[in-house]
Amino acid sequence: MKRPIYFSSAFVLFVALVILWIPWLGETLFYSKGEPREAVVAMSMLQSGDWILPVSCGSDIPYKPPFLAWLIACLAWLLNGGVVNEFISRLPSALSAIAVVMAGYSWARKLRGEQFALFMSLITATSFEFYRAAMACRVDMVLTACMVGAMYLLFEVRQHKGHDNFWRYAVSTVLLTAAVLTKGPIGAFLPCLVMGFYFVFRGDRFFPTLGRMAALCFASCIVPAIWYYNAWLDGGERFLQLAWEENFGRLTGTMSYESHVKPFWYNFVTVIVGMLPWTVLVLMAVSALRRMVSQPFKPGGILALTAILVVIGFYCIPSSKRSVYLLPAYPFMAYAVASMAEGLYETRINSAYTRVLAILAIALPCVLVATIFVPVGGFSFTAVGWWVWPLLAVPPMAAIGWLMQAHPRGNIGGGVLIAWAMLVCYGGAIMPAALNPLSSKDIAEFVDSVAGPNKIFTVGGAEAPTYSLNYYLDNRMVRIPDAKSANTAPQGTVLIFAERADTVGLSPDYHLMLLTSRLADSRKPALIAIKKR
Repeated sequence: MKRPIYFSSAFVLFVALVILWIPWLGETLFYSKGEPREAVVAMSMLQSGDWILPVSCGSDIPYKPPFLAWLIACLAWLLNGGVVNEFISRLPSALSAIAVVMAGYSWARKLRGEQFALFMSLITATSFEFYRAAMACRVDMVLTACMVGAMYLLFEVRQHKGHDNFWRYAVSTVLLTAAVLTKGPIGAFLPCLVMGFYFVFRGDRFFPTLGRMAALCFASCIVPAIWYYNAWLDGGERFLQLAWEENFGRLTGTMSYESHVKPFWYNFVTVIVGMLPWTVLVLMAVSALRRMVSQPFKPGGILALTAILVVIGFYCIPSSKRSVYLLPAYPFMAYAVASMAEGLYETRINSAYTRVLAILAIALPCVLVATIFVPVGGFSFTAVGWWVWPLLAVPPMAAIGWLMQAHPRGNIGGGVLIAWAMLVCYGGAIMPAALNPLSSKDIAEFVDSVAGPNKIFTVGGAEAPTYSLNYYLDNRMVRIPDAKSANTAPQGTVLIFAERADTVGLSPDYHLMLLTSRLADSRKPALIAIKKR
């Protein structure tokens, strides 16, 4: 019996996604404080056995609920003997990204057919912000998978109205529960808000819809409430204050410290940049947008427009803004771009856009190879493996192959292929070469060799050089309130602190020297003090 076409297409898409992300997850070292801050929570779970509110750096409690850390710890236990490394830390994000794209493929195929579903899926995967989040050890992609998956299921509830939708509501509740356990109540509230608007726009009555969405949101918070209660028992008032600031203070702008405070227009700029290279196609096709927008919206288009407006509009409210907050809108923006590309099938715009990408795909690797002979800053391929060289050839090969058979008119398939090839090259070759020199791994190895079995302290508040060093030191660092607290420590104790940290009262037994001119956490100089007697 002949297998359906969509089965082979889904398999090819899955393989393309695996190649896009999985092999390269461990090639780039941690180069900022965000990733090691999440990874060290899982490390602490495995070391201490505390899976509720593990303490790292001697006193730090996690900033986010534990679902991502649970995933990392379980994967480390299953795949790597309980050792948390860069690959394992980023694997939940990559698997979540694959799940989002494959779910979007299944959803779009039912609505618009095979070709449209493939274009939408690959446009999602190759949008730079989505791609970048899939390669990072952060909560945002796991959160996006749970939220968007629930929205797809609730869309099916409306499509199958009058049928038994119990299992769709049940699975949606599980996904939203995981979303709340990933980043707090916003994980359930925002998808329910999107779908509430969607149901009303489709003609459902307001108050019954409000009741259903409120009940779903409440049910999704039951299990997380158990975790919050147990975390409160462990962390007390300090945990309550942190949970309030992260979940409500950030939204209302009442945090005790400033965090990613940006102006109103910031979200729109990040969308333009985050959807690259596809925003270029939108700009090239701006003259044709009016004709396409004037056409009646299909159910998928109504959901896409609703999700885009609600997600972006909601995150314009708080003063704290980050590009990753908008990730749940990206699959739906990809739906809009794919719809536009399909509407331009018989025009020259798709072909012209793909030619632009093809030229870039040929030129950029040549420029990068030239840096071998004329180095720029710290950029060097010498610290990366042998696979760099074949990877650098992938984008030009894809571009030349398309140019050799390109026609004046055509679909966007060539552009999707070239964008995919460029990101494979970026993840496997360019990212490690560009970002590994920014890591503090070598500094941590030096500190470890100096400290030996002795204690390693860090002093200061948020400015303390903690996360990246602590991760690469296997969670050995201990934060102390002030420099004087280290005076009673034994000989050989190491104290690490930021250049501007308060070291008043530090014993003269400590020998001070510059540790590094740039630390991954703070991007500022750090000092080291070693107790000589």
